[in-house]
Amino acid sequence: MEIKAIIFDIDGVLADSRKAVVCNTKTLLEEYGFPVESSDIERMSSAHSAETVLTSLAPRLLQEPDLLKKMLARLSEITRDNLHLVKPTQLARETPRLAKKYRLAAASNRKSSAGMVLEKLGIRTHFETVVTSADAPPKPDPGMIRLALERLCVEPDEALFVGDNVEDRLAGEAAGVKTLMIDGTKRGAKKKLFALIAEEADA
Repeated sequence: MEIKAIIFDIDGVLADSRKAVVCNTKTLLEEYGFPVESSDIERMSSAHSAETVLTSLAPRLLQEPDLLKKMLARLSEITRDNLHLVKPTQLARETPRLAKKYRLAAASNRKSSAGMVLEKLGIRTHFETVVTSADAPPKPDPGMIRLALERLCVEPDEALFVGDNVEDRLAGEAAGVKTLMIDGTKRGAKKKLFALIAEEADA
C-alpha cells in the first residue's frame, strides 16, 4: 500500500544531539553529586528515556522518587539552555519537502524537550503530531507508534517509521509499520530514505 505518513524518531535521525544529551546528563548528575563518566552516559543515552538513563547511572534514585522528579525538572532547564548544541541532520532539512507529500509525526522517548528540539531545528510546524514518553510508554513499547498512527488517521501499512536503534526497530515492527533504520548523522542517510520511499511507491 502507498505510504501516506512518515513517523520519525528525533535523536540520531532528525537531530544530531548526542553531544548535547551527554553534556546535559553529565552536568545534571554532577550538580546533584552523582559523578559519572561521559562514556557511560553515551552508552545509555542513545535509546532510553531520561528517567531510565538517570536511574541506571544513579540507582539510588529508584528509592528516591521525589529527588528523581526534581532532577528531571532540572534536566529540562539544562536542556533548554543547551539547545545550541543540537544540530539538524540532513533528514531534518528534508522535512519541508516531505511534508508536502506525506503526513509527518515524531515519536521520541523524550518528554517536553521533544518539542523544544524540533522548534530549535526549525521544523516543528511540519509535524502534525509529536508523541513522547509522556503520552505513551517509551520505545521499544509500540504504544507510541500506535498513538501516532491514530492521531494521523492512517493504518499501519500506510506508514513508515524511521529510527536509528534497536528500541526503535522493535517498536516499529511491533506496531506493524514498515521500519527503516537510519543514522541521520551519517552521509547517505537522505539517499537511503528516498530510495526506500521510491521502492515502496513502485511495489
